Amino acid sequence: MLHTIENDKLICAIESDGAEIRSLKDKVTNQEYIWQIKESVWGGSSPVLFPSIGKIKDDKISYKGKDYAMPKHGIIRNNGSLIFEKVSNSKCTFTLQSSSITLRQYPFKFIFQVQYELIENQLVMTYNIENRDTVPMYFSCGGHTAYACPLSDNVSLSDYVIEFPTQFDFLSDTLSPSLLLSERQRKIDTNRNVLSLSETLFNEDALIFSNINFDWVRLRRKNAEKGVVIRFKDYPHLALWAKPGADYVCIEPWLGLPDRENESNDISQKSSYKMIDPNIKFSIDIITEVE
Repeated sequence: MLHTIENDKLICAIESDGAEIRSLKDKVTNQEYIWQIKESVWGGSSPVLFPSIGKIKDDKISYKGKDYAMPKHGIIRNNGSLIFEKVSNSKCTFTLQSSSITLRQYPFKFIFQVQYELIENQLVMTYNIENRDTVPMYFSCGGHTAYACPLSDNVSLSDYVIEFPTQFDFLSDTLSPSLLLSERQRKIDTNRNVLSLSETLFNEDALIFSNINFDWVRLRRKNAEKGVVIRFKDYPHLALWAKPGADYVCIEPWLGLPDRENESNDISQKSSYKMIDPNIKFSIDIITEVE
């Protein structure tokens, strides 16, 4: 089921299963900023990643000697058990509280909430995470939103770029055939702080920048000054991904990384995961700004 929020500038539709953004439109121009799903290409548009990101080694985590089956990207994606609340015309939440079902996959008691709010020309997506257990809780979280790159007879994917606020060493971690992080890195060609998109850029799967020193990027047409700015303060990692040749790009701020080939299955030993103590709440935002 789709739920809608809106303000004077934007209208946003979110799917109840998994709390995925399905649409974000400018109310004046009717411009769509979220990729519209084509099942033959990819069945998602904005998966919510928690408490794991990407592939988990052996498809399981362990904690205190017990194994727990953990699917790719965690337990929120496609989950039909989130509780929806319409807070106002421009704000809503989707909440999952731990249960006997989640405890078979993830060994902690928690409350996980995704909050969406439209503020002026921004969609603010906030992850609110609370440890309701008596022990420290380990997790990763992140975004996976597919931003539309509309194509036509005169427009190709190579007409789009991702602009970074600063130059940095564009070395991407790579995924092995098993979809785990390998030790090999890939040098990505850029023009200073601008990365050109192309139909072949993601032939080796996602670009994963595991140590970033910036907190926003801009997706825009090559000769344009404005576009869509994605802001992600306090995220240490950024992934970019698309199906080769698709008319979108996923811009994915990550707090945590996919498992490496030599990763421990023990969730408390995963070095990129965050830990919060009992009864502690943690929040982090991803903001989509339409210029």
